[in-house]
Amino acid sequence: MLNFILKALQRSNPSRQVPLRADADGRLIVTEELPSLVHLVNQGAVWSAGEATGVASVIAPPTTTAQISLYNDEEEGTGKSYLVLRAYGLVTASPAGLSQFGIVHCVHRLKPATKPTADIAAASITNMKARGGPYDGRAIIDLAATVADDLWKPLGYSILNAVTGVGWQADIWLDSLIVIPPGGLYSLVAVSQATTVNTRLGFTWAEVLLG
Repeated sequence: MLNFILKALQRSNPSRQVPLRADADGRLIVTEELPSLVHLVNQGAVWSAGEATGVASVIAPPTTTAQISLYNDEEEGTGKSYLVLRAYGLVTASPAGLSQFGIVHCVHRLKPATKPTADIAAASITNMKARGGPYDGRAIIDLAATVADDLWKPLGYSILNAVTGVGWQADIWLDSLIVIPPGGLYSLVAVSQATTVNTRLGFTWAEVLLG
């Protein structure tokens, strides 16, 4: 049995070697230098886009009409995948009295037979790195698309308000729970007890090559 000591070069002083640490079972102890998404954001790989105007909520579980959909139009086999980091909703109008809204989502099982329509222009897709430049990827964001009903599921929490107003919001962190490969489609719909609750929905996602 060989015994050896692992060392690493110190980043601030490459000429200096420092020992690596392990736990009682011999597993290396690794601490992230920066929060997990900093590197992706710094590479310009994280984007965000959403509706510009409020849309009436539905008052029953949706079926084949989405409010907003994110489609990956990359080349299959060689293109990037989209990691959905968050979904959000902002109330732009609500009725007097008690009201609430929530977001449901659908990860569609098959590639759509017809390519979705780019209802949100590339110029309206924002890089999450300041001065990150214009969007040059292959994402297509479709509004009010006809989609397959692949069982809509609740996403996050519901928002309840008791007065007329705007600004009620949901910001749901997904942390790459949803992966959209080339040809994949992901959709959101706002659900409420009244169609007079209007919302703007959107996504933030990272574009990466997966093995």
